[in-house]
Amino acid sequence: MRTQLLAHLQANLTGAIKASAELPYEEGGVSLNLKNLRRVYLAEPYIEMDQLVGTFDSDINEKITVVQGLLSTDAKQRNADLDSALTIIAQAKDITTITNSFRNEFDYTTDISNGIITYNFEYRFHSID
Repeated sequence: MRTQLLAHLQANLTGAIKASAELPYEEGGVSLNLKNLRRVYLAEPYIEMDQLVGTFDSDINEKITVVQGLLSTDAKQRNADLDSALTIIAQAKDITTITNSFRNEFDYTTDISNGIITYNFEYRFHSID
């Protein structure tokens, strides 16, 4: 799912804020998103399983695929295209290339530190397994 989200973000984020194909990591003790402001980074997805219905011979499980992401920008000078970029990031949960999901969710939180605002966001895709 990261691949589909990344392709969508790279195609639609055309202003100063762009999507990076790199994974979010630390280099020399500094997170990549803090080193390269105005870049969206998506982590590798992970899966959570939740039992919906338990039966004698097999269970029906809800599989939740989670993709986390980061975007950091200068908190003192707001980017002109930040609102549209956040809208594009949020709308990516509904792209048609992600199939077999009956519920798609997106949310984000913000954190301001040392003059940099970081948007920590998360996509959740629910399917039956």
